Amino acid sequence: MENSLSNNNYLESLVEQIKEIDTTELNDDVSEDSVSTVIEEQKIYFWIRLYLKEEDPNVKIGDDIIIRWQQSGEELETKFFAWGKKGFEKNSDENITNYNPEDDKKILSLMVDENIVNTSKDIPFIRTLFKTGRHYEYQLVKRSDLIFVNKRNDMILDYFDCDF
Repeated sequence: MENSLSNNNYLESLVEQIKEIDTTELNDDVSEDSVSTVIEEQKIYFWIRLYLKEEDPNVKIGDDIIIRWQQSGEELETKFFAWGKKGFEKNSDENITNYNPEDDKKILSLMVDENIVNTSKDIPFIRTLFKTGRHYEYQLVKRSDLIFVNKRNDMILDYFDCDF
């Protein structure tokens, strides 16, 4: 019973406060257009797996890896953020069937901002490689035409496959 009394007092107090609002100074000239303000833009990243021929001791987590298309000189900067995992397997339903937390230092997981891939006009060929990107096209690429360079030490990574 006490709770309903305090609720009534609260509501009565609210009604009294509303009655005290001076509406004579309100302007009827109000825009009906909706207004939105972006406080913080959400970032979405594409993940790339780069499969090296052998472990490369010159690659460290946090390195910037440049994807370079040799034929045009296009470049896209990615970030190396994790090693692949040994024994990570999925079944046909994409359920994990085997997982071993040990790092596989022959697999680099790279990330790149989705917005750059989808909107940059500076990478007309490279952006067609991303399967989840807007500009995806099936491409047949020679490894010698698509290189990956560690920006920190300018070393070219020796790879045998890349999964965009």
